[in-house]
Amino acid sequence: MKTLIIAINTKHIHSSLAPWYLKASCKDECREVKVLEFSINDNLDNILGSIYVENCQVVAFSCYIWNIQHVLKIADNLKKISPNIKIILGGPEVSYDAQNILKDSPYIDYIISGEGETSFRQLLKMFIDNSVNIEEIQGIIYKKNNLFISNGQMNLIKNLDDIPMPYSEDMLGFVKDKIVYYEASRGCPFSCSYCISSTFEGVRYFSMERVKKDLTVLLRSGVKLIKFVDRTFNCNKKRAVEIFEFAINNSKNTCFHFEVAADLFDDEIIEVLSKSPKGIIQFEIGIQSTNRATLEAVRRRTDIDRVFYYVKKLLDLKNIHIHLDLIAGLPFEDLDSFKNSFNQVYQLRPHKLQLGFLKMLKGSGLRKEFNKYNYLFRDYPPYEVLENKFLSFNEMVKIKEIEHLVDKYFNSSRFCKTLDYIVKNFYSDAFEFYEILSSFYKKKDLYSRPLSSRDLYTVMLDFIDEMSDCFNREIIIEIMKFDFIVSHNTNNLPVGLKRIQISEFKEKCFEFLKSTDNIKKYLPEYIGVPAKSIYKNVHFEPFGIDVDGNSEKCTHHQMVIIIDYKNLDSVSGRYSYKKIFL
Repeated sequence: MKTLIIAINTKHIHSSLAPWYLKASCKDECREVKVLEFSINDNLDNILGSIYVENCQVVAFSCYIWNIQHVLKIADNLKKISPNIKIILGGPEVSYDAQNILKDSPYIDYIISGEGETSFRQLLKMFIDNSVNIEEIQGIIYKKNNLFISNGQMNLIKNLDDIPMPYSEDMLGFVKDKIVYYEASRGCPFSCSYCISSTFEGVRYFSMERVKKDLTVLLRSGVKLIKFVDRTFNCNKKRAVEIFEFAINNSKNTCFHFEVAADLFDDEIIEVLSKSPKGIIQFEIGIQSTNRATLEAVRRRTDIDRVFYYVKKLLDLKNIHIHLDLIAGLPFEDLDSFKNSFNQVYQLRPHKLQLGFLKMLKGSGLRKEFNKYNYLFRDYPPYEVLENKFLSFNEMVKIKEIEHLVDKYFNSSRFCKTLDYIVKNFYSDAFEFYEILSSFYKKKDLYSRPLSSRDLYTVMLDFIDEMSDCFNREIIIEIMKFDFIVSHNTNNLPVGLKRIQISEFKEKCFEFLKSTDNIKKYLPEYIGVPAKSIYKNVHFEPFGIDVDGNSEKCTHHQMVIIIDYKNLDSVSGRYSYKKIFL
């Protein structure tokens, strides 16, 4: 018997952890078991064909909100061309609505609800030699004699160390150049009603010995990014600190991404993190809202003041990439409240600010009480909210338009100084700026046009010209030019940005690079390198104002920025630079 386990990921760069757990749990007891990974961007017929040519007897799909519609279409057609094949579904998107899925999709034979490592192995053994009775398999839902049978509650594995390590040689060969997902625990100590983690009580942990063994295997394989999927990674301080220290002491080129609660940090953890090399650690912090009534309504226990305090401390370290999240559509968060949440979080200046939109996930507490707040939401994945009693659909659309601009301008790190200067000097707050920029985008029909990163600078200049009464164009052009050259490895400026011409400028740059004292002070990594070789890797750009200071005009000397295009800051995503005066 041959079994395929299929993962359909959101992007090619992503990998999937669940199928490899299942394969490892089968060991040699289940004959041939193979994992195939695709993405939702792959052609469905190509995926179907890839499965069919494997000539397997069992196919299992890992189901999530991003792939369930693809899975059902593929499974339906697979059953038509291979009517004897057994099709199994598992994952969060089918665990909470299994009987309805079986009823609506007669081509599905079995659904595994909850953690599948044990149940999946037992089901395959039943297929092979009937050594297991189906009644003994926990968490299985199936149809028998026109009745839907459910074998108890979702299966949860008590001792996580009983689960075999999924990082086999073939798995590491597949994921080496992808994002590798990892978990040190399962469950969450909190009960936020918009999250399906609230359906499980408590947190279960892999032993630290197991975690360090797994991570050592991953580090030795040379993976670039390990993304922990633990819901609140730092809920156990002692374990979190131990893993932070392990990452700091053992990582060379691998980055570790953690989802953390900032209010669970303290000064001791900050001290540990201060020793991390740049770019080794990333944090994603879900603030969601700063409205206390909203947080209480969704049962999210958090100390907002403490969150802000420790986010600022983390940002001040300048060695850790900080990603902050907000959710639009939560109870009691009307447009004014969301503006306030946005502005407060924006003022922190994280490296990335993600505006998410509430999804009514199957199994979540908020979905069960959607009538309480007059929620309207899409009946199909990802079940995104359309409106509620606090936010109209029109207001939700406005936030979506602003989210697009925040992602293009703020999250790209290409307009850091430009945005700071414009918002600080010409608008009452950041949300107002993005609202007005959004109106400009709609007026010029820019939302419907594909815009390159270069185009964004020209668009911003057009916006400035339209608001000419407000802005000092000369200063903003210089600031935008700075943002461009520290974000793009090119001397070719976008349309509208102008270069200051200086007589014999190239010769002056070479003279600067020939000075040993200058190299020691400004470019010490190039000590001993000939000036001609240095010039190939760095760029000199003159400015009419002090763009790296107070934006005042330079009166006595020409300010020049030296950009080192061999040195990309792994935290900010911008190239290293130094300021000099010629």
